[in-house]
Amino acid sequence: MKLAITTENKLGITDDVLSLLRSHQADLIKVEVEDGKIYLHTQELEKSVQGTIASQLMKIVGIKWVNQIDVLPGVETQYMLESLMQAMPDPVLGINTKGQISYANDKAMSLFQPFTENNKMPLQMKQVFVSTGWQEKVNAAANSHLPVNIKTIAGTMLLEVQGIKDSQGKMNGAMLLFRDYDKIRASSYVMQGEEIDGLERLVYHSDAFGAVLQKAKTVADVDAPLNIVGETGTGKTLLAHACHSLSQRNNELFTVVDCQAMKSDEMEVLLFGTEKRPGVIELNQSGTLFFSHIEFMSQHIQSKFLQHFKQQTKGHCVRVMASSAQKLLNHQQAGKLIPELVLLLDVLRLDVPPLRDRPEDIEPLMQHFLRQFNQQLGQNMALSLDAVAKMKRYYWPGNASQLRHAIYKSMMLAKEGVIQSSDLDLEGAMSLEADLEGMTLNEAVNEFEKHFLQHWYQKFPSTRKLARQLGVSHTTIAQKINKYNLNQNNE
Repeated sequence: MKLAITTENKLGITDDVLSLLRSHQADLIKVEVEDGKIYLHTQELEKSVQGTIASQLMKIVGIKWVNQIDVLPGVETQYMLESLMQAMPDPVLGINTKGQISYANDKAMSLFQPFTENNKMPLQMKQVFVSTGWQEKVNAAANSHLPVNIKTIAGTMLLEVQGIKDSQGKMNGAMLLFRDYDKIRASSYVMQGEEIDGLERLVYHSDAFGAVLQKAKTVADVDAPLNIVGETGTGKTLLAHACHSLSQRNNELFTVVDCQAMKSDEMEVLLFGTEKRPGVIELNQSGTLFFSHIEFMSQHIQSKFLQHFKQQTKGHCVRVMASSAQKLLNHQQAGKLIPELVLLLDVLRLDVPPLRDRPEDIEPLMQHFLRQFNQQLGQNMALSLDAVAKMKRYYWPGNASQLRHAIYKSMMLAKEGVIQSSDLDLEGAMSLEADLEGMTLNEAVNEFEKHFLQHWYQKFPSTRKLARQLGVSHTTIAQKINKYNLNQNNE
């Protein structure tokens, strides 16, 4: 029998309820008490006895209502948490304040049991970790809410820690989530965005991008700062992570800091931490620190980071990588970056060409993204020939990121399993502000003219039709098309 009893806040009312149960010799299995509620779970009783108990409970002074329930709230929460933990794709352990393991999901047991002498789940955290100073790393992960690289009996793992506190804020334990480091590095960059294992997973057919990857192989293992220059969506973060994976630091952390997405004070806390919480610089002392959109970092943070970097010891020296929309010197001349930081970062450089300058990569990328989304969504979508032609003609100001988004959107709109050209919404091209920033007037005019002609040339692929549409001579259009090499984008 399971009952929910609504009560007044009356002293001794719980004792009255329990006394009534004893009088009927009803064995109590579980009781939960909260403000204004008593939940009971007893042995199975005959319906007549249940009815008698319920009616007698209603006669107790202070009881407002009695009704039967299927499960006690605390038990229901426990079931839900258990289901959630078992559904987690990664191993999860629960520990108390003494470092004893109080919970392990099936994946944790499958991971750690084979490495113990008796093939049983470890009872203490010290039986799971093999590296010295593991307590400090666990505490750092708990305080910073950032993953740490740690050695376990099952190999090197990424550990995330979530503390468990009571209503007064006192720490009662923690939940530990372990992620396989090799699986993370090998996961698909299409869905994860920043996780890729080496250069071989990058999709391309063009010689232009192939040359970038050849240079990346050379600079990957050179233990010096690296700057990756390219427009939004060209894959700069992917290249940075690939270079990290090919370096001697590949077993250490790769930390991404997006300078464009954070305010200066937020970035300062993230990088340098507080008195109670270490920053990512302290947590990642021997891996790679990648600053995305470095030109958006405040000069205050630039100066503070430079000061810290100069104080690094040889044994604890993080490798710095950065990405920017233009060459660092351009941002320095625009007053965005201080000269000392440019001098530090501009040692090695990779220049990533935009997608419009390597049209051979458009179709392989669209097919790659389509396969990835088909797998993720459990579909079997295909691209029609007219859809492929439309995407090959488009100039992709948002580069591969925009292409990926266009594929995903079109899959949501497509019918009968085939993406048609009408399903592709390519009108919402990204603003040219970021592309034109830092250019001379002549460069900006040429860049805008190129984008403008690319936009209209996909709609009027004949130079004569395009000339009539824009109100200029056929000769002028032909010269412009040749000047910007737009014919290769329209084949």
